Amino acid sequence: MAKTIRIGLSAAGISSTIREYDRWRTDFESKVNAFLKALADEGLEVASVNFQSAVYDGTNDVTVRLEEKSDTCIAVVATGETVLFIEFGSGIRYPDNHPEAADLGMVRGEYGYGQGGNLWGWTYRGDPGSNGMMIYQGWQGGKVHTFGNPANMAMYKSKEELENRFADIARRIFK
Repeated sequence: MAKTIRIGLSAAGISSTIREYDRWRTDFESKVNAFLKALADEGLEVASVNFQSAVYDGTNDVTVRLEEKSDTCIAVVATGETVLFIEFGSGIRYPDNHPEAADLGMVRGEYGYGQGGNLWGWTYRGDPGSNGMMIYQGWQGGKVHTFGNPANMAMYKSKEELENRFADIARRIFK
């Protein structure tokens, strides 16, 4: 956002230039704050939709919120017991295709209770969710059988979506 300022070489000209610069700086800082808030709001919306629509066997307890870290940093934060399972997936029957999983030390089948390493799946009590199969008979009656979940990559996809929208948001704010 380049701005040309003409300076009159007199005390009045310099004072006028300082006032003009101060107005420009205040306006620019206001737009930077608006840009940061717009990015955060879009990130919150996209991440919330991605988590809510995730394929997940069980109760999806994820909540997404904004957390102001400083004047220049707002984080989109997902919390809940199911965040990692939804983001990175679980169960070795699904592809280990999250692009950042290995860098973050997420090895499929090894987190949670480690049941994701079982090729035949596992059972739990609770909500069958997207693909869980309710067991109605036998000693496991009342439980849900699952093979786990695919990596939904809710935050990863949210980051990619914000990167795609970045320039449009900047144009809208800094027009």
